[in-house]
Amino acid sequence: MAATIEIQLPDVLVEALGASPSELPRRTLEALAAEAYRVGKISHALVGEILDLDRWQTDAFLKQKQAHRTSEAEEFASDLASLRSLGKK
Repeated sequence: MAATIEIQLPDVLVEALGASPSELPRRTLEALAAEAYRVGKISHALVGEILDLDRWQTDAFLKQKQAHRTSEAEEFASDLASLRSLGKK
C-alpha cells in the first residue's frame, strides 16, 4: 500500500532545487528515504526496495546523499578495534 501526499512548493524552492515539477516526486521520495535511513527508521535493503535500486546502486545513492548513520561509524570503529585485538593474539 502506498500513500499519496500532495504538497505545494513555492516556485523559488523549485528553482533553488534546480528541478522541474516532473522531477519533484522522485526527488522527494529520495530525500525522504535518505532521511529515514539516516535516522535509523529503515534499513539499507528497504532504501533499495523503495527506490528500486540494487545493493551497489543503494550504496552509491546513500553515499551521494551523505546518509550515514552516526552509529555506523561507532560500530565500524568498535569492529575494527575487535579485529585488531584478535590479530594480536
